[in-house]
Amino acid sequence: MEEKKQAQENLLEIKNLRLHYETREEVYEAVNGVSFNLKKGTTLGLVGETGAGKTSIALAIMGLLPYPPSHIIEGEIVFEGENLLEKSAQEMRKIRGNKISMIFQDPMTALNPVLRVGDQIMEVIRLHNKISKAEAEVMAHEVLKMVGIQENRFSDYPHQFSGGMKQRVIIAMALVCRPELIIADEPTTALDVTIQAQVLSMMRSLREEIQTSMLLITHDLGIVAENCDECAIIYAGEIVERGTVEDIFGNPLHPYTIGLFNSIPSLDKDVDRLTPIQGLASDPTNLPEYCSFCDRCPKRCEKCSQIDPEIVEVTPGHFVKCHLVSEGCASAER
Repeated sequence: MEEKKQAQENLLEIKNLRLHYETREEVYEAVNGVSFNLKKGTTLGLVGETGAGKTSIALAIMGLLPYPPSHIIEGEIVFEGENLLEKSAQEMRKIRGNKISMIFQDPMTALNPVLRVGDQIMEVIRLHNKISKAEAEVMAHEVLKMVGIQENRFSDYPHQFSGGMKQRVIIAMALVCRPELIIADEPTTALDVTIQAQVLSMMRSLREEIQTSMLLITHDLGIVAENCDECAIIYAGEIVERGTVEDIFGNPLHPYTIGLFNSIPSLDKDVDRLTPIQGLASDPTNLPEYCSFCDRCPKRCEKCSQIDPEIVEVTPGHFVKCHLVSEGCASAER
């Protein structure tokens, strides 16, 4: 009964997703047994280093993985009770842009340079709604106004917009069909700090206005703190810690999560140098059989280099994948 209730609350459930990119020379293990859920009306932040597998998860949800070389080895992506991995390409086209939309990382390349921005938004509207061109144009004008773009810019081309304005157009395209889920893949990476704040504030207010859920992919824990309800820390294609924002920020337990926080400048502490995470991320073409973070971990013990830890629920809703948390290591380096 409890599982049925939880399934009704969850808009999206990722179950043991494994994804590889395979070439003639090597196999790139991008996503390795990722599981999480996203409740209706909430925002989940997915945080990790470049190459951790965040965008691959997003593209798998959208059905936009390049094939070849990508191969989904196992797992399920359950959206509104249905496994998206069992959908045909035609069925996914009806879902993509309508029920699930994505805000891409680089606004410069996400727009077609030879089409006017208004026409690109109208194309999305008419693809998912049986309405006339005139009605679609009215809707396109309304959504541009919603993201703060003047109506007289409707017929402009992408090169006539600044980076921040391009990102607003991308957001307008993502919101125009009022989707149930928005995937925002580092939506402010290409923008300066001032424009970042404006775009994030606008996304937050629009999300509340249309009552949609969001999966927010980012490197910035500050963005997570201000915009997310829950957070998942991903490393080498695995979620190493997951919980509410209060859990992650108030009681981080995985050494990698702690390392990320130690790398952030603090206004409360007077320090000469930040404490970076030593070493390089694990090679996804040659991942170890033991804990993937072991070789960089300052608190590793003998068991860490022998057995891959299981993810455990430390407190309700707070999950950690670490021997130090699940069993403790008396010989851990301090």
